[in-house]
Amino acid sequence: MGQKTGCASSLGRRIQRFLAVGLIALSGTAMATDAYPSKPIRLLVGFGAGGPTDITFRKLAELAGRELGQNIIVENKPGAGATLAPAAMARQDKPDGYTIAAATSGLLRMPHMQKVDWDPMRDFTWISGLGGYSFVLAVKSTAPYRTVGELVADAKANPGKVSIATAGAGTTMHLLTEAFGSMAGIDVTHVGFKSSAEATTNLMGGHTVASLDAIGSVLPFVKSGDVRLLMSFDAAPAKSMPDLPTASSLGYDLVYPAPYGLVGPKGMPPEVVAKLAAAFKAAIDSPEYAKLLQAQGQTYWYKGPADYATWAQAFYQSERSLVERAKLLKP
Repeated sequence: MGQKTGCASSLGRRIQRFLAVGLIALSGTAMATDAYPSKPIRLLVGFGAGGPTDITFRKLAELAGRELGQNIIVENKPGAGATLAPAAMARQDKPDGYTIAAATSGLLRMPHMQKVDWDPMRDFTWISGLGGYSFVLAVKSTAPYRTVGELVADAKANPGKVSIATAGAGTTMHLLTEAFGSMAGIDVTHVGFKSSAEATTNLMGGHTVASLDAIGSVLPFVKSGDVRLLMSFDAAPAKSMPDLPTASSLGYDLVYPAPYGLVGPKGMPPEVVAKLAAAFKAAIDSPEYAKLLQAQGQTYWYKGPADYATWAQAFYQSERSLVERAKLLKP
């Protein structure tokens, strides 16, 4: 009897110690989450410095950093259709919220184009949708084309003559270039650069006939009269450009707003995701960001973590059709 009582007492003490250790561990985890962020955060951007994506995320990092009380440091890692940065993060970084990445359409497209060692839905935490681009086809104002029809006619008469600059192979701009060429029945030469800034520089230098990019890349040159816009890929003419025809109005089934947002490695704590989403929501709602959107010709678009993940799943499926139309679907 005494032996049994002693065993029960010993078992009880062991259970108490186990529960105590568990509570301490849970308490430590909660405290670590509550203290987030306690050091600077890295934000990886898959485009080169100076382009619209880089400019946008640098401003977002500045504004969200104020909300979080920590610096958010932008690191440019261009390549692989803007997927190099988030893919590297997914493979190498902890899901602790201290390394996050810009997510553009390429993240939901590249797996349709080539074999990759990551999955857009399994290997990332989708944090928040933050905005959208307006893409345009542009030429120098000294070019002989005033309409898309004139450019197409020249391309048909002189196969291979029309070269179109973009921010790189596998980007949305590249796919729109290939899809446009296919739909127009013309042979266009795609010239991919490391950034939108490089693509615009080469257009202005006369090294390419046209460029296809986010309007923010060429807007300063449009305002100065050095660049002429031929069409946009929006669903309807933008209020700021009511006279610019859309691709769909010209008979090309190409409507592409290209939202962008923020992702992290898979398995991030929900509390950390919520803090990041709230900070970046405050950033895009600020007057400073509203000015940037207007200057860059971008659109306001926000989705919280759950809605962003749902949107990403649907967009991942729909991207296959654009890749197919551009004739870049992997075998």
